Amino acid sequence: MRLRICPECKKAFFVPFGADRTRCPHCGVYFTDRRASKRIRQELSLRISFNGSVYAARTADFSDNGACVLLNGWQPDREAILDVNIEEFRLCRQAITVWAKQLTRTLASAGLKLL
Repeated sequence: MRLRICPECKKAFFVPFGADRTRCPHCGVYFTDRRASKRIRQELSLRISFNGSVYAARTADFSDNGACVLLNGWQPDREAILDVNIEEFRLCRQAITVWAKQLTRTLASAGLKLL
């Protein structure tokens, strides 16, 4: 089971894993999972280039459309356009920062959407 928040009434409830279409038990609204593809939890090394600087990072998870990354000593701004290079997949694409969060003084996480 996983916790969901209804986009309409904002109340929390649990749904079974794998349920793509869900009905809120509080207000009855139907909604679907926003993710078109499933996330894969795997740590991979990657390089992020931004404004002429290159930063090392690691994935926490990724999908066909983006990734959650962990960064040491740097946090990108929201909506920043980054160059992402994952050598293991021979992937070199631009991405936009959807969200960023400082976890500790030196560690940040960010959600990237591939462009």
